Amino acid sequence: MSNAPDIVTHGLEQARYALTKLIGMTNAHLRPLTLKRGLKQRASGPLKQLEIIVRRLLVLMALALRLAPVRPRATSLPLLEGTELVTFPAPRRFALSGRVQPAVAPEASVLFPGSVRASGPVPAAPFLARVSALYRVLENPEVHAKRLARSLARQQKRGDLKPVALPMASAYRLRPELGAIATALPGLLSAALEKWDNSS
Repeated sequence: MSNAPDIVTHGLEQARYALTKLIGMTNAHLRPLTLKRGLKQRASGPLKQLEIIVRRLLVLMALALRLAPVRPRATSLPLLEGTELVTFPAPRRFALSGRVQPAVAPEASVLFPGSVRASGPVPAAPFLARVSALYRVLENPEVHAKRLARSLARQQKRGDLKPVALPMASAYRLRPELGAIATALPGLLSAALEKWDNSS
């Protein structure tokens, strides 16, 4: 665990570099309305790998944090008679992956299985949203690591099962620096989670 801060720092730098390269490849900085289908498919694989690596780096950061105890919330004052409470939807927290949209209409694939193939450009918005979310996380990983540390502490207190990080099978497709980090992360996470109480 002594090497964790170095590998986390280096891993985040490599992830930023890889994301910048991905943004340049897809011209995501120009905010296109559509992307060529083949280009989106070629970019989605590396983006998914980056999301997994960054998520694991954040977990490693979160496990190394020492959190201050949570202050109890102040009791609210009694409401006056006739007061109405208005609730707003909670702001959406960062998500490192987007929804996967079906390539063709579901009814078409039922009628003609294997014969219908979508073609032409695809909307860029879901892909750009994923790139943007990952970019925001990489801009300020400490904030997200603190939030994740609180979430992991709650899971541990509830007696949830210990998180497991499986080896990344496609790490050989990454640049050597990022591939080495992706290969090392499951072992580092396993060592960092040794103290997790898993007696349930």
